[in-house]
Amino acid sequence: MTAVITGMGAVTSVGRSALAACAAIRARIGRPRKLGYFRVVDEETQEEVGLVGHPLKGYTEGFNLVGRWLRLAQGGMEDLLAAPGAPRAEDSRFWARTGLVGVLPVPGDLLPTDAEEVGPLTDLTLQPLREGLELAVPEHLMDVVAVGHSGVAVALERGLRALASGTLERLLVVAVDSYLTPVSLRRLAQERRLKTEAQPVGLMPGEAAVCFLLEREAEARRRGVVPFARITAAVAGQEALPEPGRRHFSGIALAECVREALQRSSVPLPFDGDFHIDLNGEPWRARHWGGALTRLRPQLADPRVHTVASSVGDTGAASGALGLCLATYELAWGHARSGLALVVSSSEDGIVGCVAVQSLEGVAHSPFLRKEA
Repeated sequence: MTAVITGMGAVTSVGRSALAACAAIRARIGRPRKLGYFRVVDEETQEEVGLVGHPLKGYTEGFNLVGRWLRLAQGGMEDLLAAPGAPRAEDSRFWARTGLVGVLPVPGDLLPTDAEEVGPLTDLTLQPLREGLELAVPEHLMDVVAVGHSGVAVALERGLRALASGTLERLLVVAVDSYLTPVSLRRLAQERRLKTEAQPVGLMPGEAAVCFLLEREAEARRRGVVPFARITAAVAGQEALPEPGRRHFSGIALAECVREALQRSSVPLPFDGDFHIDLNGEPWRARHWGGALTRLRPQLADPRVHTVASSVGDTGAASGALGLCLATYELAWGHARSGLALVVSSSEDGIVGCVAVQSLEGVAHSPFLRKEA
């Protein structure tokens, strides 16, 4: 089963729309800033200095935890709904057969609790978002995926099955995360994962929201919408868990996800297109990707690798969606190396995923993709 992307929206530290964000990331623009509310010790002077991160300046200040998630999510959705030809929020017939999936951080980063159940998260996140935007999405068609980085791959794998079975006509995915809340920063600091002067190999925390609308291609054509791109595969898997306290994954499951995505997409091998991956400066992620690459040598030629974290920092559960957003725009603008791009993600608990996105003819004429002068 394949489906097409017919709407996108985003807010990031380098752009308050999907179009602006992708253009900035492609130009390798970044806006890192020192955080006034989280300080680390400078190794040379032994003085406290602000940790460097990628916040949305003038946008998320004063918001925390679920409130920050909603602030970002609403911004991404407003961008999606404001695009030319986008569905109207009050179109009840359109939204009645639309599923809404929230891609969230792990529950511990969203709530000050150790509760592992994600059921209540729907009430805390998607319900207020739906009400605030006045979307007529039925409650029984709302769900959350709270597994971190690989959440978009998991959500799309489930969504493609629902579209194929006829359960849904379309799927709205809202992927949002922030590593800039005090709860997230304290956890990352305790795990010694933040990039500082004393620890140059680590992540720079970021935040973002990315939303996209996915639907069956025949339905999109019936509505007269020019799709952005086609999702040809979404595959999720699970690496064997390492010893407690260690993050060392073999890459076996990740390599299998990539192989399966390439096979479903029916592309000639070896593949020499574009990979959009969630490398963030942490050694364990580099080792994991390297382990997958060694197992993919027969399937790969010399693919090009993109890392959105270089511009916006690690955006957690939104990183896969941001990679998909960038891949889609590069395919539409003709900047991609081939007609297929792969978005690869890996979560901290070993859940991995790969999403394959394919270019379409005539996309450059879509009003969504018109570059501003």
